Amino acid sequence: MSWTTTKYEQAMEAYFKDELGESEGHKLLGDYESLRNELVKDNFFSEIKGKEPSLSDHSERHIMDVQNRAYKLIGDFKDQGLTPIDVYCLAIMILFHDVGNIFGRIGHDSIGKIAEVYNKYRARHQHYGEERRIISIGASAHSGNSRMGCKDTLKYVTKDSIKEDEVNLPEIAAILRFADELAEGKHRTCSFLIDKGLYDDESLIYHEYANITEIRIDREGGRIVITYTINVSEDFEENHEEQKQIINLITFSFYRAIKLDQERRYTKYYSSILLPFKYVTILYKFEKNFTPLELDIEPIIFEDKYPIPGINFVENPENAKKEIEKNHPHFILDDIINILKTTKIEVV
Repeated sequence: MSWTTTKYEQAMEAYFKDELGESEGHKLLGDYESLRNELVKDNFFSEIKGKEPSLSDHSERHIMDVQNRAYKLIGDFKDQGLTPIDVYCLAIMILFHDVGNIFGRIGHDSIGKIAEVYNKYRARHQHYGEERRIISIGASAHSGNSRMGCKDTLKYVTKDSIKEDEVNLPEIAAILRFADELAEGKHRTCSFLIDKGLYDDESLIYHEYANITEIRIDREGGRIVITYTINVSEDFEENHEEQKQIINLITFSFYRAIKLDQERRYTKYYSSILLPFKYVTILYKFEKNFTPLELDIEPIIFEDKYPIPGINFVENPENAKKEIEKNHPHFILDDIINILKTTKIEVV
């Protein structure tokens, strides 16, 4: 797959020119593009699939998607107080946040693995020590555990600098972490491989989830909108195996929706740019035999809560199900399944 210029990159180029002038702006953009082009030319992102064949997509498509989602989260770079060097570092951090997967999924977010790949593709890397430190630390904080063994990876990320230019690393690392959480959807999987059972058992649920998911960033409305579109067969009422599969999928979607909301609240503790996102709306749309069903099911809404660093992230889908059903009694999973069993396709 070839690289397509992202909206983030288009805005970055214009911002560099306006803030730094033609010559300096072109030089900073060139430093970014040369690094990106080396990764793409060497087919680095596409080779991650060869190492981890059952992972959801981590190719150039995913990197471009994370950049575009970061741009939607931010809006105007200057209005949000980001400097050209902040914008530059965030763009590179997005390029490198998943490169550790080339060594295997476990520990893919380690600083050492990110730095190793950086050194391979940054020409004269020994002259870019400050940049390497910032990129490695910021990209590493997008997932996993901190050096203290907790989920609060942003706690130990501090402001830094490249030469005399300060980099607001906590801010941009938080934006990367949330943008990556939002970069989900059908484009990260293959429905044919799902239908044929060609993903391994451990990864299958992640691909099924990606296949039903659409995420919209509504900065003006202060919300994230998740839409799940779930299709069942016409004989769903008698198909107990399919019922079990749909129960598992919806339960997993509860877990992922709660996790996304927790990431929203967590990252905005470190990022003033993310403060306007005050709630998450979850919409479930059901189809039977690929015909939309008109069901009277209200959205699930996660309203804002005070973000607490070191939040205990929900790791278990069953616990997520209990939390959803306790706090949103209109969405009891057994009731939803019964509705799907008894609702017939309208024939005019």
